[in-house]
Amino acid sequence: MILVFIDETSDTKFKDYLGLSCAVVKHNYYRQIKVGFQQILIKGGWNPTIEFKGSYLFSASKGCIDIPVEKRVEMAEEIIDLNIANKNARMKFAYLKSNSTDGKTEYLRYLPPLLYKVLPKPIKGQGKDLVSVFCDYRSDISVREIRASIRPAINQRGYTLYEDVVQVASNFETVGIAYADIIGYLSARIDIISNDSELFENLSEEHFEQNGKLRKLRTSIQIMDKIKQLTIYEVKLGEK
Repeated sequence: MILVFIDETSDTKFKDYLGLSCAVVKHNYYRQIKVGFQQILIKGGWNPTIEFKGSYLFSASKGCIDIPVEKRVEMAEEIIDLNIANKNARMKFAYLKSNSTDGKTEYLRYLPPLLYKVLPKPIKGQGKDLVSVFCDYRSDISVREIRASIRPAINQRGYTLYEDVVQVASNFETVGIAYADIIGYLSARIDIISNDSELFENLSEEHFEQNGKLRKLRTSIQIMDKIKQLTIYEVKLGEK
C-alpha cells in the first residue's frame, strides 16, 4: 500500500500564494520513519504534546519554546535524514506552487494532477495497488469534495482508494503530515524569499549577513539539500 500525506502552505505577505505539498511512502517504511521521527524529537527535548511543524522552525516564540532555533534546525535535518536508505529514498516528495485568488477552488483543482504525478506505477500483487490519502484538516473543504476531486487521478494511475480520504488535525502522532508540512514550508520560504525583490533593494553586504529572512533562506536551502526525491511544479493561475 502507498501512503500519501498532503498539506498546504501560504504566506502572510503574499496573500495569493498557494503551495501544495505531498509526501509519499510505502507502508512497510512507515513504522521506521515514525518511530525515528518521534525519537529525534523526544531525545532533543521537544514536548510531545506540541506538534513539530515548519512554521515553528525559525520562531523562538512558537512551538516548544524551551528548544532554541538552532536545535530545531538540527532536529529538522535529522528528520530529513530518516528518509535516506542505502540505495533509494524511503519517501518521495512533490511540491506545487501557484498564485490563487480562491484557495479552496485551486486546492481542489491542482491536487489531482499533483497526486497523479507523485504516485509511482503500481506494483502487481495483492494490496500493492491500494493508496491511502491523508490530508491536513481544512474546515472549508469536506472529505466528500476531496474524494470527488482526486478519485479520477487515482483510478487513472491504477490504484484503488483504501477506505476513504482521511482529514487529520495535525499533532505529534501525524508524522506523515508533519513531513508534508515541513517540506511545504521550506519550499515556500525558498521560493518566496528568493523572489522578494523588495528584500534585496539597497541591501549592503553587512545587512545581507544580518538579515533574518536571508538567514532563514540559507538554512532552508541547507535542509532541503538533504532531500533525494523532491519535484517542484509551478502552475500559473488559470492553468489546469
